[in-house]
Amino acid sequence: MKGYAFGVMYHDNWKWLKEYRPEVLKLIESKGGKYLAVGNNPQMREGQKQPAAYVLLEFPNLESAEKWYEDPDYQPLLELRNSTGKTDFYIFEGIEEN
Repeated sequence: MKGYAFGVMYHDNWKWLKEYRPEVLKLIESKGGKYLAVGNNPQMREGQKQPAAYVLLEFPNLESAEKWYEDPDYQPLLELRNSTGKTDFYIFEGIEEN
């Protein structure tokens, strides 16, 4: 089953993105992952606080998603991303396709 990574970001400052984006894309692709969705100001239907942005990634399996997030090369990028705001991030397994 495929693995997914989903994040909602609460940031006011996006200066980190120029450095973050090309490097994180290389790491995502190195684990067989790809972007399914990314954007700003999602339509919030439930919750406490409106996120500024969202991201949804797909990986071949849960293990690949976990290895991407735990990759030592990702940790400095994670710190960079979180230097200007908060992100809620989730990794989960998809459903079995029939």
